[in-house]
Amino acid sequence: MTTETVIEKNRAELKPLDAKAERAENYILSHAGATFSNQSLGQKFGSRNISMEEYKALPRSERRRYQEEAENSNRHWIESQFESLGADWVIIIDGQIIKHGTTLSDFPGNRDIRALSQQTGKCPFVFFSKAIFAIEESSISWHRTTKANDFYPAVSITLTGYNQRYETEADLDTGALGCHGSLELLTASGVVDIGSYDLEYNALHLSQPYVYFTDEAWIELIDSAGQTRKSRTAILCVEDWQNSPFVAVNPARTILLGRRILLELQPRLTLDFAARRTEVQFVEATS
Repeated sequence: MTTETVIEKNRAELKPLDAKAERAENYILSHAGATFSNQSLGQKFGSRNISMEEYKALPRSERRRYQEEAENSNRHWIESQFESLGADWVIIIDGQIIKHGTTLSDFPGNRDIRALSQQTGKCPFVFFSKAIFAIEESSISWHRTTKANDFYPAVSITLTGYNQRYETEADLDTGALGCHGSLELLTASGVVDIGSYDLEYNALHLSQPYVYFTDEAWIELIDSAGQTRKSRTAILCVEDWQNSPFVAVNPARTILLGRRILLELQPRLTLDFAARRTEVQFVEATS
């Protein structure tokens, strides 16, 4: 329905308007129509950044809605930017993408985002590509799952951040792209720094909602010969992990390690199904 059609429909249904009221009606409808048209066609980003003071004054549920509503109302524009930039994430202030990255290894840490907020005086919009959250659960595993005689492949990793190190075993899932972990565990270990006013987001896994924060960390692998390789990445820190959908298959899971890090570090993984062990090797490429 065009703006002109809306105006004619209103005139037919309402009492005759005086000249001043008619001008006001035309102005409101024409501007509303232009905004709707621009957003539906993906021509511009139409949501306003609020100040950090406004953001801090919001209840937590409203903070997540701040990001969510902007994403929903500008979905076509955002998706077109992901496609044209080949990006995994974007940061938007005043309708402009001020930072973006093609992998999570480029994503800034919370301290960088806080500095950006202080510099601009505004709470940025941060959006991630949907591909990051696509997780195809494997049915055979190394860590024992809730199913009889079922185990989830696992690998030993070391997480490092803010001069703290944390060694753990991560469930290995090549159906996942990024790295998901327990907010509570990662915060307690000191490898992430999540503040009370840091940006938080909603997402779905196994059709169930969850809340997550992000921060950067180094993920390190060590092979059977003692060689090490590491890569910096954004960790998706899931709140209330023990009640999240990530532990539906394995209640003891604390980290889910996706394929992106493995593609960067390029280990050779040998999965021994008889011994239920994973062997890591770093093999130099030969010409």
